[in-house]
Amino acid sequence: MGHDVITVNASAARGHRSISDALASAVDGSVILVSPGRYQESLVLTKAVTIAAEDGPGTVELLAADGPAVLLNAGSAALTGLTVSSADTDSPAVLVAAGQLSFTECVVTAAAWSAVYATGKGAVLMRGCEVRNPAGAGVVVTSSGGNLMDSCRLHGLGTSGVVIAEHGELVMRACAVRDAGGNGICLNGHGRITVTDSTVTGTAKPAVAVEQHAGAVATRLAVSDVAGIGFYLASSGNILLEDSSVTGAGAEGVFTAESCAPVLRRFQVRRTREHGYLFTGQAAGTAEDCEARDVVGVGIGVADRGTTEITRASVSACTGAGVRLSTSADPFFRRLHVVGCDGAAIEAADGALGRFENVELERCGRNGVAVLTGARTSITGASVRGTAGAGVLVREATLSLTDCEIAESGGDGVLVDSAGEIAAVRCLVRNGKGSGFLFGVGSSGTLEESEFTANKADGIGVQSELSIRIADCLVRDNHGSGLRQTRGSTALQVLDLRSTGNATRDAYGSVSASGATTATTTTAAPAAAAPAPQQQQERGAANDPISELNALVGLEGVKREVNSLVNLNLMAKRRVEAGLSAPPMARHLVFAGAPGTGKTTVARLYGTVLADLGVLRSGHLVEVARADLVAQVIGGTAIKTTEVFNTALGGVLFIDEAYTLAAGQGGGTGPDFGREAIDTLLKLMEDHREDVVVIAAGYSREMAEFLRANPGMESRFSRTVEFENYSADELVTIVRSHCKRHDYRLDESAAEVLTDYFERIPKDGTFGNGRTSRKVFEVMADRQASRLAMSAEVTAVDMTVLLAEDFDASMV
Repeated sequence: MGHDVITVNASAARGHRSISDALASAVDGSVILVSPGRYQESLVLTKAVTIAAEDGPGTVELLAADGPAVLLNAGSAALTGLTVSSADTDSPAVLVAAGQLSFTECVVTAAAWSAVYATGKGAVLMRGCEVRNPAGAGVVVTSSGGNLMDSCRLHGLGTSGVVIAEHGELVMRACAVRDAGGNGICLNGHGRITVTDSTVTGTAKPAVAVEQHAGAVATRLAVSDVAGIGFYLASSGNILLEDSSVTGAGAEGVFTAESCAPVLRRFQVRRTREHGYLFTGQAAGTAEDCEARDVVGVGIGVADRGTTEITRASVSACTGAGVRLSTSADPFFRRLHVVGCDGAAIEAADGALGRFENVELERCGRNGVAVLTGARTSITGASVRGTAGAGVLVREATLSLTDCEIAESGGDGVLVDSAGEIAAVRCLVRNGKGSGFLFGVGSSGTLEESEFTANKADGIGVQSELSIRIADCLVRDNHGSGLRQTRGSTALQVLDLRSTGNATRDAYGSVSASGATTATTTTAAPAAAAPAPQQQQERGAANDPISELNALVGLEGVKREVNSLVNLNLMAKRRVEAGLSAPPMARHLVFAGAPGTGKTTVARLYGTVLADLGVLRSGHLVEVARADLVAQVIGGTAIKTTEVFNTALGGVLFIDEAYTLAAGQGGGTGPDFGREAIDTLLKLMEDHREDVVVIAAGYSREMAEFLRANPGMESRFSRTVEFENYSADELVTIVRSHCKRHDYRLDESAAEVLTDYFERIPKDGTFGNGRTSRKVFEVMADRQASRLAMSAEVTAVDMTVLLAEDFDASMV
C-alpha cells in the first residue's frame, strides 16, 4: 500500500486495543485505522501519522477526561472522521503548539475556553469539520501561518465561534458559525483573517468584531439574525469587506469607530436597528455601492468627526433619517439615493460638515434635506422630490446648494428658518405645496440664477430683516406673489428679478441700501395661499392645535387622554392665578404602542397646546433616539444627554424607542451607556421640572420594562397613553388622505379591496399602521403609472383614479 497500516480494535483479543498503543508502534507515514467504538484516552502526536475512522465519520469517539484529547507538539499529523472530545474544563479538546494538524470530517467538542487552539508554531487545517463548545469558543488561533478552515460548521458555542488574536492568521472558506454566545468571528491584537463564502447567524454579540490592530478581508460573508451589531470595526489594521451583507440585527449593521478606515464594496444591510451603517469616533475609509434598507432607525450615520467617503449608496424604507451627520462629521457622499424614509433623507446637525454630490432624494416623511444646529453642509447636483414637509430645511445652520431641483414638496420647497443661512445657485424649485423659497424670521442668504415655478404659495417669501440677496432669478406661475416681503427692510437686495404669470403682484420693500431693487409695490397684495399642514408645523404656527389633534384619523382614546391632560393643565393655571394650589399632574408621559400611530405628531401638538396655555415657554419638539443621547466613550454620555436635554428646555423632549436605553446596545466589548443616559435624564427632569415635558415612546411591552429599569422611572413617568392600532376603515381613510394630497382619487372597488386587506393583515410588532397606508398608496400610484403607460390614450381622469387592480399586497 506504500504506507505502514496499523489497525486498532478495542474489543480484539490481540493487536492494538488503544490508539496510544498504535502510536507507539507507528513510524512516520503510518496510517492508523480505528475500528468503531469509544476510546477514552489522550493522544500526544510526535510522528507524521494519519489516524482515520475505519468505517467512516461518526463511528469513532476519542474522549479525554483530563487535558486535550489531541496534542501536537512537532511535525505533522492528520485526523479523518473522528469525534474528538475533552471533558476538562481548563483545556481545549485539540491543542496544536507546533507542527501542522489536519482534520477532515471530524467533530470536535469541548467544555473549556476553546475547543481547538492553534498557538506558537502550530497550524490547523480543518476541512468538513463540526465544532461545538457550550462553555467557550470554537477555534482560537494565535499562530501566524498555515491555518485553514474549509467547509466547517461551528455551533452551540458559549462564547465566540472563531477568535484570532496576537499575530494569528486564518483562511476561512465556506464555513458557517451559528448560535454563539459571543462573536461569530473575533479579531484582536494583530490577528488577520481572509474569509470567503461564509455565514454567521444567531450571535449574542457582534457577529464580526475587528479590534486593536487586526485586519480582515471578507468576500461574500453573510451575517443574519444576530442580537447585536453585525460588523464591529474598531481597528487600525486594513479591513476590506466585499459582496457581504447583514440581514436582521438588533443594533447597527456596520459599526465603525476608533479611527478605523475600512473599505466596503457592494455591501448590503437590511432589517437592522439604530443604524444601517454608523461611522463614528473619527472613522474614515470608503464605501462603494452599498445599500441600507428597512432599518429601524437611520440608514447611514456619520458622527464624531467621521470622514468616510461614500459612493453610490442606496438607502430606503428607514424609520429615521436616510443619512444623518452629527458632531463635526465631515463625510463625502457621491451619487447617493434615498427613498421612502420616515425622517429626512439627509439630516446634518450638531456642527456637522459634509459634502454631497449628485444625490437623489425621494418620498421621505419629513424633509429631503434638514440642516440644523450649527451644521455647515454643501450639496451639489441634488434632486429632491415628494417630501412630506419642506424639501430643504435650514435652521441655525448653513447650507450651500448648487445645481439642485426641489419638486413636489409637501411644504415650502426651501425653508430657511431662524439663524439659518443659505447660498443657492442655479436651483429649480417647483410644484411645492407652500412657497418655493421662504426666508423665515432671523434667516439670511443669497439666491442666484435660480427659478421658482408653479408653487402653491409665493415663489419667494421673505420674513427676515437680515441680509438677503436675490440676483438673476425667475419666479413664474406661482399661486401667490413672485416675491413677497412681509417686513420692510433695506437689507433685502434684489437684482434682475424676472417675475411673470404669478397669481398676485410682487410686494417687497422700497429701495434697498444699495439702491439695487428693480421692482416694488406699495399696495397690499392679496394673502398668499395657505401653507400645507406639514409646513405649518415646521414654522411652529399651527392655528388651532386642539382642532388639529381632534381631526386626526382614529386615536379616540389618545384624544381623550390628551384633552384630559390639556384641561388639567388649564385648570392648574387658573387655580394658581386664583391663589390656589395646583393639582398633582403627570407632567412627563409615556406614549406606548405600535409604530406609525402618530405618536410624534401628537407630541408636537401637545407641546404647542402647552405653549398656548403658557405652561411651556415655546412648546417646540426635540425628537431624539438612543444614538442622540449615548456616547461611545466613558463620561461622554452624560455630556451628550445634557446637551440634547438643554435644547428641549421650554418645550417637549420626545425620546423615540426609549426602551433601547434600558435594553443595552447589544454589541461591542465596552460598557453599555444606556443606563447612564437614563440616570442623567432623571436628574435633569427633576432639576428642570417646570420647564420641560419629556415623552418616552415605544412598544407597549418594552416600555413597561423600561419603566422598571430605574427606581425613579415610574414616579417621573406616572401616566401612559396607549396608541392602539388603526382599524381597517381608518387605514383606508389614511390612504384616501394621501390620495387627496397628491391629486388622486380612490375608486370604491379599490377601497373595498384595501379594507379586506387591512382586516386580514397581521397586527403584530412589525405592522406599520399609518406607514403601511402610505406604502399602499405608493404601490398603487406606481402600478397605476405602469398600467397607464401601456394605454394608447389616457385622460386626465384616468390619471387621478386608483383602481382595485392597482393594488398588489405582495409589494407592500
